[in-house]
Amino acid sequence: MRPITLELDNFINPAVGAEVSFHSISWNAGRKQSSIPSGGNLHYHSLPSGGTVEHSHEFGELILILSGSIVHRVNGERQLLEANSIAFVRPDDRHGFLPAPDAPNCELLLLSFHLEFFVTISRYLEDDGFLHRYTEGVLPAVFRLPESRMNELSLQLLNLNSRSSTPAVRKIRFKVILVELFTHFFLEPDNAEHASRTPEWLDTLRELMRKPENFIPGLHRMQQLSGYTPEHLCKVFRKYLDKSPTEYVNELRINHAARLLADTNEPIASISYRLNFQSLSRFYHLFRKQYACTPAEYRRRALSAKRLL
Repeated sequence: MRPITLELDNFINPAVGAEVSFHSISWNAGRKQSSIPSGGNLHYHSLPSGGTVEHSHEFGELILILSGSIVHRVNGERQLLEANSIAFVRPDDRHGFLPAPDAPNCELLLLSFHLEFFVTISRYLEDDGFLHRYTEGVLPAVFRLPESRMNELSLQLLNLNSRSSTPAVRKIRFKVILVELFTHFFLEPDNAEHASRTPEWLDTLRELMRKPENFIPGLHRMQQLSGYTPEHLCKVFRKYLDKSPTEYVNELRINHAARLLADTNEPIASISYRLNFQSLSRFYHLFRKQYACTPAEYRRRALSAKRLL
């Protein structure tokens, strides 16, 4: 199914170039969706537990979670957005929402803005490096704010819905807020690199892969459990864990081998074979790399330590 694309003119006040809206979300067991708008761009939704329709934008969007939590389904993956977190959704990100476990309700703000605002930010910073850090990830960057700062920011944004100011003044105030946020979170590379939490499916996969019945078969089993292609797994593992799936599996195997060396008398060659290493020399190479000693040396040290206890 082709994703819905929200166009700028149908969603954002063209005179301001930005829009902020409050959404209170509850989930129901049926398939019906109902929304009640009220003054000040406030919306109250009852949504089916199967989730919302995925869509993409022709504009930038920030999601600010005020209370509760929600699952952000984005680009085929999932992020858990919890209270006081802020997600920087990029144009063309395909996304929607699902209920979070044990979280029947969620309150959030959506700040949508015209892409010309990036020109303002670039001029202010005299550098467009922040754009690369904003767009490079598989998933939108997510940051946590102190509760006091989230309360302050949400009040600032909601006050911009007031029609007491002219569109020109409101536009300037939106730009000031966006410059502050992008400067704070994307000016330093380390901020962006550590922004996004690992996808929910990756956390689940890692938990499953810690079991011997999964890490011994290795990459083939990992692909079966994840449902993703080897290329996608490699891309995600590199981004979030800074290692390849092969390196991750071998670390699990080597750690298990170390426990077997310390707790059993099983021959080293037998352990290597049982853990599905390509060869005994490969096993020795990886073990030395991880523990800075050979398997035999590790076993001797473990036995010596036990005698001292």
